[in-house]
Amino acid sequence: MKNSNLRPANRSHILASLPQLVCVLSVILFYAAASLVFAQDSPVKELDLWKGSSLGIRIADQDGMIMVDKVYDHVASLSSLRVQDQLVEISDTQLTWANRNKISDIMSQTLPDLRVSAVIIRDGQERRISVPTFRRELLDVPSIVEQLNENRIITKHLKETDREDFMDTLSERMVKAVNESKSPREAAEGINALIDEIGVSHTSILSRQSFNQLRGNESGDLGLTLQRHVIDGQNRYFITDRMPGSSGYDSEIVLGDEIVAINDVRLEDSRRLILSGQEHRRRLFFLQVDIGETVTVDFRRRQNSDRRRIELKGLAAVPAADVIELSARVIESGKNQYGYLRFWNLMSMQSHTLMNRVIKEKFAECDMIILDLRGRGGLIPAVQAVNRAVEKIDVPVIAITDDLTRSAKEMLSLLLKKQRHVTVVGQRTAGAVVGATMMQLPSGNGLMYPVMSSDRLKPFTDNAVLEQVGVEPDIELDFQIPWCGGNDRLLQGAIETGDEKIRQFLKTIIAP
Repeated sequence: MKNSNLRPANRSHILASLPQLVCVLSVILFYAAASLVFAQDSPVKELDLWKGSSLGIRIADQDGMIMVDKVYDHVASLSSLRVQDQLVEISDTQLTWANRNKISDIMSQTLPDLRVSAVIIRDGQERRISVPTFRRELLDVPSIVEQLNENRIITKHLKETDREDFMDTLSERMVKAVNESKSPREAAEGINALIDEIGVSHTSILSRQSFNQLRGNESGDLGLTLQRHVIDGQNRYFITDRMPGSSGYDSEIVLGDEIVAINDVRLEDSRRLILSGQEHRRRLFFLQVDIGETVTVDFRRRQNSDRRRIELKGLAAVPAADVIELSARVIESGKNQYGYLRFWNLMSMQSHTLMNRVIKEKFAECDMIILDLRGRGGLIPAVQAVNRAVEKIDVPVIAITDDLTRSAKEMLSLLLKKQRHVTVVGQRTAGAVVGATMMQLPSGNGLMYPVMSSDRLKPFTDNAVLEQVGVEPDIELDFQIPWCGGNDRLLQGAIETGDEKIRQFLKTIIAP
């Protein structure tokens, strides 16, 4: 369906050096704000297909008329529009400033790499022209490159690694990645892979849903995190995490299950599969669903086993602080009792208070406490508060980490290791420790980028640098997620460690 004049091969001359945008979030951009909700009566509508496009311009009001205020440089050589053109009509729809939203409505139903008919007034003359449409992700490129170019943490890292010329070709490479992509997710992944080459954590693309969730906006959720593994040359997706309180957690799906399809569409081809918002190397994804929407999920437990099918309903994402109470349970191992609770993240300053309450109300008879620190990070003050609270726990504590334990949780892991009654069990943490913030991109996706270097975090980590290093556990365990059948080797290892410590303690008190 691509117009021959707009093939990616003909876009190789697009400028790699892009002018700065004054304020990315304040300008009005023409891009498709298309709904991500499609009817489920046809699997075709579940495919991760291009939908919606952009004219690649910014507009302004002039006496109630729509004027082209800017044509973005990376598409200007291909666009038929010019600055100061008055936009009178698009696809037989008359336009004024009052009904400018109609442009977004039209573009949301128009595929990229095509052309639309437009009427403009240029130099006092009305003329009809053919206007090319562009992939929305192309408009993300200048915003991303500008932000990365101005980021001191990134520029310092590139200088220290003798790669100061990395940014020179980044724009051109991103444009190529988008134009060669077969789907919106592939375009986002292509950009994310290039960003990941920089080698600074917390620098990544977020899907629209992930961006909204991290901002605290209500959105649908199944509570499942998937990780991609390449097995026998094929991309396969396995459950690596389940959020307590979600429909995914309460279902028969367990850790290590392979998700094969959603709504009869192979997961690799499904629009439901979206970036989680972490670095490309992590290969982590979420499943997109609306609140109240029901989807069918096909999965298998073993590599060659038959598929199973269940229905899951999208629920509002569970606030991370609530996970502490929802995850709390007592685990029995022989005569020993362990109080287990999970920090989904440490974004809430109530984390330590909730932890204390759970321990007091539910774990009073337990021999040990297990704190699960796997997953996303949080806030430094929350880390410090939890660390102080753990100091006051009067029974031994075991903390679980894995290679996805990141950011503030890595800092907490390091601090807990220094406490005599705490043992850290699991895997070396991710080594992703810089402070970060986010911005929304024109496509609706988000960009996470660093704002606080690892060096500036030294006062909170006893001068240790954790970026690209991570925290080594006291007891290291190997664990492979694919097809593990719900056997959480790290939790099992924590319990085994606790049992051994209790045995050693009993030997000392009954020794002759």
